[in-house]
Amino acid sequence: MKAFLIGLIFFVLVAAGAYVGLKYFYTPSVGSQTHKTAAITKTGTLQKSTISQSDFTHVIVISGGSVGVASYTLNLDDYIGKKVSVTGQFSGDTLYADTIRIAQ
Repeated sequence: MKAFLIGLIFFVLVAAGAYVGLKYFYTPSVGSQTHKTAAITKTGTLQKSTISQSDFTHVIVISGGSVGVASYTLNLDDYIGKKVSVTGQFSGDTLYADTIRIAQ
């Protein structure tokens, strides 16, 4: 019985130490993790990307630069060369388009 109580106390101490260690000292690595942002709208001219091996297939040219754009649900090729408003979420440096409309 004495050995059982010592084992139980040891187990409780190890579990409490693991909890405190994970809660206060563990920081998850962000290496390949991506964090999505709130919905954002960018307006500019859509072009096909010339950058190989990137997450995005198209770029939207905005005054002062460009933003990589990709979509799992939309056919972005239909909008190449047109001024569009793209609404979506950033994951890393890529804007994943949820909706796209032709801008005036």
